[in-house]
Amino acid sequence: MCGGKQSMSISLFFFMGALVIATSVKINKLQVPEVIKYGAPVVLDCDFTLEETDQDLVVKWYFNRNNRSLVYQWIPASQNRPQVLGVLKDHLNMEYATGLDAYSKQRALHILDAGPDLSGDYTCSVSTMQSEDIRTKSMLVFVPERSLMVRRMSAGQGKIRVQCLAEGVYPNPIVMLYSLERDIGPAAVTSRQRGELYDVSATATLDELQEPEEFACDLTIPQANYSVRRETVIYPGNNGTHLGNAKWIIVAAFTWLFLYRTSS
Repeated sequence: MCGGKQSMSISLFFFMGALVIATSVKINKLQVPEVIKYGAPVVLDCDFTLEETDQDLVVKWYFNRNNRSLVYQWIPASQNRPQVLGVLKDHLNMEYATGLDAYSKQRALHILDAGPDLSGDYTCSVSTMQSEDIRTKSMLVFVPERSLMVRRMSAGQGKIRVQCLAEGVYPNPIVMLYSLERDIGPAAVTSRQRGELYDVSATATLDELQEPEEFACDLTIPQANYSVRRETVIYPGNNGTHLGNAKWIIVAAFTWLFLYRTSS
């Protein structure tokens, strides 16, 4: 008799556990792109399912760069607009809706203008009085370089310095300088952060050139699958680089003069 009661209790326990699982809130899909470009709009969506018995729904988004902080909270039953906090304040389209359903239409974040400060982990939390589900994904907002150049710099008697300089890029990129005609060995790389963006240089000290030589610089951001190259011919002499630039100026001047005369 005692064994029968114990068996019934165990069966009831598993039945109640299955009932809780069956009626729990569930996040079906967390949509957060891995990489986007600076300034682009983006939608972060948290698609979830509720049971009819679920009560007091609360949807929250957290942003985690150095520490997790609440950036969005929506309580449908309150009839109030969602609350936007922290780094997302003034960055969201508050009119955006995923549909007409009163319990899911404002679950998503429509970011109007993503910047590098919005790179990090995004956590969606969907909770009711009965249960809670949480999912997290990372997003990188990359910023292409504002400028990328290869230039000649002075380095003392009989020497020159060739430098690749990238400015205004995020995240910190890989920058490599090399000659297209010979092995110049590894360049010295330095990185400096200005606000959210990076300035990075790769510099090689070489013997003074005896003839024109073509140098190339590669900038790569592996996380964004982004790469770009600049190539420049540097000439012998103290004003080698400026001589190359002067040729382009002269060509541009003659082109402008030709167009001016043609139109006259």
